[in-house]
Formats: sequence, structure tokens, C-alpha cells
Amino acid sequence: MTPPLLVDALQLSRPERARFLEWRQGGLGCVHVTLSIWENARETIAAIGRWNRMFAAHGDLIAPATDAASIRAVAASGRTAVVFGFQNSAAFEDDIDLVEIFHRLGVRIAQLTYNLQNSAGAGCWEDDSLGLAPFFGRNLVREMNRCGMLIDISHCNPKTGFDALALSEVPIAITHANPSEFAGTGVELARRNKPTALIEAVAQAGGVIGLSMYPKLLPAGTALADFCRMVEWAAERFGIEAVAFGSDFHAGHPQDVVTWWRAGRWARESPLAAPSVLATWPDWFPSPAAFPAVLEGLRQRGFGEDDLARLAGGNWLRLFAATFGPRTGDRAQAGEAP
Repeated sequence: MTPPLLVDALQLSRPERARFLEWRQGGLGCVHVTLSIWENARETIAAIGRWNRMFAAHGDLIAPATDAASIRAVAASGRTAVVFGFQNSAAFEDDIDLVEIFHRLGVRIAQLTYNLQNSAGAGCWEDDSLGLAPFFGRNLVREMNRCGMLIDISHCNPKTGFDALALSEVPIAITHANPSEFAGTGVELARRNKPTALIEAVAQAGGVIGLSMYPKLLPAGTALADFCRMVEWAAERFGIEAVAFGSDFHAGHPQDVVTWWRAGRWARESPLAAPSVLATWPDWFPSPAAFPAVLEGLRQRGFGEDDLARLAGGNWLRLFAATFGPRTGDRAQAGEAP
């Protein structure tokens, strides 16, 4: 039996060979990696340079990919395809022209916000009444649509997510989050999870949610059986075509870097009173090498091979094929009124 092409739609580990070997051990055909959170354009270009050196030094394990066809080709070669993405729109520096420039450099996915308010919209830690910014945020969505860059609302608040979904002419994604209705309000990063109505709307528009193994997005003590039950619940609630994986796995970063992800340049400490900034990954998912055990857990829960292939990567590949290519037609105007 040929294993399904497996896609993890969000990881943020320090890139190094140990991680790439974990990907191969886990059978990962594609990983969406984070180039940028708070980094500016110059810093993000430097991150692309570091990845280019990684591709040269570790070409036996990884290769870049920019569309569904190249993902399949890299995976078929026995390597892991790497898709570049941003976890914020900071790298665009409020310059609409940088969307196309970064697209030409291989970036295919970008979150509009990362937890906080920015020029594009409101993050999940902001007031629920705030949404997509009427001028830059709307033009950013249009430009990402035009260039062929998938819009990710994982760290947006619900209103920004709904606004982006209403404006986008193509499906959008929640690359890494869990359903609030299933996970409950007691999880450590509860505001990072997504309400049922928003996930339903994303799914109905053809989008996908990547369910996360990150322990701060799951109830304390979550076991593999519980995670598989969440996958089943989500597939029944939102449709099997809308559910996939986005582990949010990260390793190799010291605590001050993870604190910086949380606080950005606007504070010295995380705004959340968390027991620990660093995550202790569950024993059933200590690294992406554990993905085969997750798939086996889903088999034991009754998922057939066709549905497993959708969950493992087929749903992401469908969405990537629908969004990574540029739109035809006239160039969107950066000064277009909302």
C-alpha cells in the first residue's frame, strides 16, 4: 500500500538537518515553513538566503516547491518539499509591491496578522470588534489574490477572518488552529483557536483548516486518541475536504526567541500569563517523525484510505492548486478604494 502524500501546513523549527531527517522519518512530502513573523523585508530576504543554502547543503532531503505539481515531484523523489510562508504581513512593510516581489522569491502563504493589530487587520489578542483594515488590509487581500499567495487567518481575530473571507475571490486557509467548540476555553492559548462559524464559512468557500498538535492549543492531557477524536469531529462537522494537519511544531529555538514571537517589538515579555513560553510536546507527538502513528490512530478510528489521503495532504494540495497561481486579468491597483 502506497502511503499518502503527507503535508504539514505549518512548522517553525530552526532549519537544520536533524529536523529534515525527522521529516523523512515521518514520511512528510511537504512542509510549509515560516520565514518571517516580525522580520522586515531585508531580514526576510536573509531568511530566504539561509534556506537557499540549506537546499544546497541538504538536497538529498529537501527541495523548494512553489505549486502543487512541484510538491508532488519533490515528494516523488523521496524528499520533502518546502513551501515558504509568513506568519504575519510585517515583511511587506505596508508596501503593496512587495507582495509580488516575495511571490517571485517563492513565498506562497502569508498570514494577515500575528496576534496583534497591524496595518492589515486585528490579531487574535485584539478587541473582537476590530477587523480587516479598510484600506491597506483590503488591498493586501486583493493583491495576494492577484499574485497567487494563499491568505492565512490562523492568528487573526474572528472579524478579520470573516472580513478577509468575504473579500477574497479564492479560498483561504487556517493553516494551524483547532476548533474552539471542541478544545474548549480552558486551553492555554484559547484565543488562537477558531469559532465554529468561522471554520464553517472557510470550509464552505473551499478552504481548509490544519488541526494542530501544539499542546497550548489542546486541553491538558490530550492523548493521541483524543486528537483523533477531534479530527473525526471536525471532519463530520466541516466536511472531510476541509480538514488537514498544521502541527505548529517548533524546535531548536531558545526561550528568548519564542518570547519575541509572542511580544514582538512592542513589549519585553509575553502578554499571556503562561506557565512556560516553551512547549513540552506530547509523548505521542514528540516530533514530526510521529506522523505515521497519527495516521494509524485515525485508521483504527475507522478512517478509510481515501479519507486518510485527503486528511494527510490531498486537501492541502487541492487548495494550493487553487490559490498558488496568479489570477488572470488586469493588474490590481495598489491605490484601489475599499
